[in-house]
This record gives sequence, C-alpha cells and structure tokens, in this order.
Amino acid sequence: MKTKILVYGVLGYTGNLFLERALDTSLPIVLGAREQVLRGAADRLGLECRVFEISDAQDIAAHLSDISAVVNLASISFAVNRHLIDACIRTGTHYVDLAAECPDMLEILELHDEASARGVMLMPGAGFNLVTTDIAGAIASTLLAEPTRLSLGFATFGKASRGTIRSVLRLATETGYSRRAGELVATRSASEKRTFHADGKGYRLINNSLMGDVITSHMSTNIPEITAYSYYPWILVQFMRGRMDRLRRLLMKHADRLFAPGPSPDELDSQHTYSWAHVQDAGGRSATVVIRGPQAYVFTVKAIGRIIEQLARNNVNPGFTPPSFYGRALIEGIDGVRTDVTAE
Repeated sequence: MKTKILVYGVLGYTGNLFLERALDTSLPIVLGAREQVLRGAADRLGLECRVFEISDAQDIAAHLSDISAVVNLASISFAVNRHLIDACIRTGTHYVDLAAECPDMLEILELHDEASARGVMLMPGAGFNLVTTDIAGAIASTLLAEPTRLSLGFATFGKASRGTIRSVLRLATETGYSRRAGELVATRSASEKRTFHADGKGYRLINNSLMGDVITSHMSTNIPEITAYSYYPWILVQFMRGRMDRLRRLLMKHADRLFAPGPSPDELDSQHTYSWAHVQDAGGRSATVVIRGPQAYVFTVKAIGRIIEQLARNNVNPGFTPPSFYGRALIEGIDGVRTDVTAE
C-alpha cells in the first residue's frame, strides 16, 4: 500500500518556508527536488529524499512506486509540470500544486476524466489566494437561497517572491476569463474596478481575469456569474493594460538581480491578507464573507500543511477538485485567521 507523501520543490522560497513553518515530521513525508543539495537538508530533518528532474514521466513514475500523493511547491506552470502530473495519473498518485492562473488550471481540468477514472485527485490552487477565495465563495453561496452572481477578491501587502513576480509578469498581458451564464467568457484584466471593505477600510481592486476562481468557485458553488479581482500595485495594472511592455520584459529578464527571494522573516510575521466573496441574487439581496489571515506565503504553507494531513488520512476526491472540498476547517485555527460574514 502506498502511504508516503512526496513534497517536491522544497529548495525554493515557498518550499523552504514550508520546511521552516509547516512541516510535520510525524507524517510520512518524503522531500523531493532536482538538486543534490536536497540530501543535506533531508539529513538534517531526518527525512527521506528523492532527487529527480520532472521532464520525463517514465523516470518520475519510477520514484512514485510507494508515494500516495505528490505536493508540488515548485513551478506552477502546466508546461513544466505536465510530465509530473502524467506520472501521477499513471501511477495512481494524488497531485496537489499551487497553480492559480486560468491557463494552467484549464490544462489540468482537461485531465479530470482520466484522473477520475484512475481514482486520482488533482488539486491545483492550493496556495493562499485560491484556497481562501474558494472557501469564502463556498461559505457565501450558502447565505442566499439562489445566488446568481459571485465577486471574489484578495489583497496582499508587501513583497512577493521572485517566482511569483516572474509568473505575474509572464501572464500580465494574457487574456483570461470571467464566467457569464455559466460559461467562460474571454475577458481582459484591469478593465473594471470594485471596492471591497475590511476592518473599516476600502480597498480598490481591479478585475483579474487570469485567476482560476472562475473554475474552482464555479465547481464549488455552481453560481453562473463569477468575476475575480486582485489588489495590485499601479505599475502591474499598467502592464495588464498593455502599457510599458518593454519595461515588463526587462523586469522579467533581470528578475533574479532586481528582486529579493521573498519577504523577510519580519515581513512574514507583521503583514496580513484579506480575501472577499460577495454574492447577490436576482432580487437584489446580497451577503459578504471576509477572511482576514496571515501573510500570504505563511498562509500558503499553513494551508499546505493542513492538506497534507488530509492526504495522510486518504481524504481525497477523484478528479479535478477545488480546495473548498476540505471546507472551512482547512483554514480555521491557523494563527491570524478570522472569518466575518455580513448579510446586506
């Protein structure tokens, strides 16, 4: 019986943070990466490790014979992860990653039937932004008898990791989606604004049509109209509108030199996040759920730790599965998390 859980990509910023703040060594965790330096880290923690590339599905499969689930904290790009996901499906191994953007999530969604037939759960979107908005949306959907419109948003403050910056810059000019009448509709980001409120303050967010909420939250709520919003700095909004593209490309090219690996320990401990879900029905009734939580990367690794606990219990759902499958218990009890519900 396969019982071990492979956490791959632990040498990056998020992976290191997971080891520092969310690793539970009582669980059957195996560490994975492509660099041999991982062996030293694994030895210090007293954990088994696997060193392999994720460019060959057959080679990957050889490392998964005793692995029940893979949690991928490395690249969020489907193009990079395709062989790893294929190997997981082939070997009956559940798969979790941090992908949150529509293009990558739609590719994974295409594998739903194959994964479901093999009893394999595919759970992208296991990081802060989709975990919290998906759960907030699921809670909000229960507050009205027949909700018809769902608006979701999140706000983070302070630095992002280099990996996050690269991903955001890479996708900034892409066309994404909103959901209208239950269908995905091509939509440009930063084409509309909305103000969300929390702790007595208003935050102006722009629509972010690249967020995978239009996929996960539709599965969680079946609400036909869904728009996702993000709280982004002015310069990124300009990139999303197709402006200053030369600067965007330069920042992508020199990201390693220009940006810090990620927030400092003090920043991780002092910053916070907000996630919103606002539902409306045809009669004009509405309700709002606000989740206040710790800094985004801290929230991510804490949520990953909770998901690993569920994987260790074999609490899984075959096929493409949104994070709200685990309910609000996934985030309740994490330090700094507070959920506020308002009916309007």
